[in-house]
Amino acid sequence: MKVYLRLLFVFVSLGVLSLCIATVYYIWNNEIEPERRIQLQVNEIKKLPKIKVDHGSHLYDEAISLMQNGELLGAIEKLHELIKYYPESKYFRESNRIIGEVNSDHLLSRDSSEGKQEYTVKRGDALRLIAQKNQTTVGYIIKVNGRMGSQLQPGDQLIVCPLHFSVLINLKAKTISLRNAQDKLFKNYELIGSRLPQGCPSSMDSTIKGLVVGDGSRFIEIGSSEYVNAPKEIRSERKGVPIRSLTGKEEKDKYATGFFVSKDDIEELALLVRSGSSIHVRN
Repeated sequence: MKVYLRLLFVFVSLGVLSLCIATVYYIWNNEIEPERRIQLQVNEIKKLPKIKVDHGSHLYDEAISLMQNGELLGAIEKLHELIKYYPESKYFRESNRIIGEVNSDHLLSRDSSEGKQEYTVKRGDALRLIAQKNQTTVGYIIKVNGRMGSQLQPGDQLIVCPLHFSVLINLKAKTISLRNAQDKLFKNYELIGSRLPQGCPSSMDSTIKGLVVGDGSRFIEIGSSEYVNAPKEIRSERKGVPIRSLTGKEEKDKYATGFFVSKDDIEELALLVRSGSSIHVRN
C-alpha cells in the first residue's frame, strides 16, 4: 500500500512539475519573449540616424511659387509666417533676406504700392514741410522722385509715403530691424559692431531724435553732392548711442560709441527712419 502511495505521490509531483514547466514556457513565449524582441527592435531603431523634418520648407516653397507668379504680397505673407513659427528652419535667414529686399525695393521705387500717394507742390512749400505733413523723410522724397536737390516748383508732382517704422536692435542676433506699424519685419540690417558708453544699459528704449549729416558743425543739404559722401548718424534721445557706419580710420573708430552698420545700410536707414520713431535695444 505504501508503495502505491509513493508512486501516486511521484506521479502527482511530476504532473505539478510538468504544469509549472508548461506555464513558464507559455509565459516566456507569449509575454516575455515578445516584449524582449520589441525592446531589441526599439533599441535598433534608436541607433538609426534621426531624420530632421523642416516644417517651414512647405511655406518657403509656396512663397517662391507665388513670387514666380508675380504675387509678391502673398509670398511675403508666407515668409512672415515661416519666420514667426519656424525660426529653426534652414530657410529662416533666406526668408528674412527676401522679405527685406522685396519690401525695400518696392518702397524705394516709383511703382505704386500700398501707402504711396502723389502730392502736388503748392506755392510756399518746402521739402521739409512736405515730409512733416506726410510723415515721411526728405531723403525718401528725393530718392523716390529722382531729384538732385531741394528746389521745388508749384505744380510739381511728388510721390510720398508715410514711414511708420520702429527700430529693434538685437545685440545677440547682431541685427538692426525695421518693423512696420503691424510689428512685422520690414527689413533686417547687419549689426557689424557696437560699443556702449560707460553706464549705458544693454537693453533700453528710446526715441529717434534725427539725422545728423557730417560732423554736425554746419548744414549739408540732403540731395547735394556733398551729402552723398558725408558721414551720417541717426541719433536717439539717449546720448552716445547713434546708428552709424565706421569711418575706417582707426584713431576715430576706436573711441566711437553706438551701433555700427555698413555704409550702404546707413544710407538706406537714413532714408527710412524719421524723427519720433521708437527705438528698442535688446541684449
